Amino acid sequence: MKLRFKKAVIVGPGLIGGSIGLFLLKSKIASTVIGVARSKETLKKALKKGAISESQLDLEKAIVDADLVIICTPVKAFENIIRKIRTIIKPGSIVFDVGSTKSEIVQQGQKLLPKDVYFVGTHPMAGSEDAGVQNACLDFFKGSICFITNTKKTQKAAMSKVCELWEKLGAKCVKINPSEHDKIVASISHLPHLISVALVNSVTAKNIKFAAGGFKDTTRIAAGSAEMWHDITLSNRKAILAQIENFEAVLKKMKKSIIARQGKQITRQLQQAREKRLSIK
Repeated sequence: MKLRFKKAVIVGPGLIGGSIGLFLLKSKIASTVIGVARSKETLKKALKKGAISESQLDLEKAIVDADLVIICTPVKAFENIIRKIRTIIKPGSIVFDVGSTKSEIVQQGQKLLPKDVYFVGTHPMAGSEDAGVQNACLDFFKGSICFITNTKKTQKAAMSKVCELWEKLGAKCVKINPSEHDKIVASISHLPHLISVALVNSVTAKNIKFAAGGFKDTTRIAAGSAEMWHDITLSNRKAILAQIENFEAVLKKMKKSIIARQGKQITRQLQQAREKRLSIK
């Protein structure tokens, strides 16, 4: 059966939500795509970009008769959005999010929404420091990985439809338990961001002006949204703290090798990192 939605609502049509909206309209998977945002300016940009077909400042009005709702807001806004729509959203609708943390969000979505509304947690591993719907594009997710959460409460037909949509967007779907997802992204996404932030903050204003290619490459992600990363850090606090401790142990080991002038140990650690980094496709 062809993937089709009569009315899709994108809450937060920014870079990710806007890229999804562009595809939904271009491919005609959704007849109508309504964008919901707090700012009229954001909605004007989304309409101009072609990422939505209609705009709405009132979330409750937008949700009426929607059969697909995509939540693309900062993590901390999720619960409030679910509470607002749960008495309005029609039975049989699918709701999914694109947040970088999953345990907390999936628990809230499955607990607060009615039994006949199907929530699926997703996380596309795609992003850019260039935020905003003006940077949205049709091939934004091409070649990326998208995590799809799978729990005992996940409705299989809804999950299949969500997976199909992400695959059409160009992503490879990986089904995963929410807590396992959070451990993985804490190590490969959240910790790197915090290390990048710490590295930038460790350099004085006097020295930062001399930063060149290597420093810029290493710290690019520190330019990301402070609001978004504040929410992610607190939402995935437990897994992130565990990864910080692991990183501290690795850094301490390197420090000891440098103090002791253990050339072979230093080379071994550098070579191990080089080989591991080169293995990333």
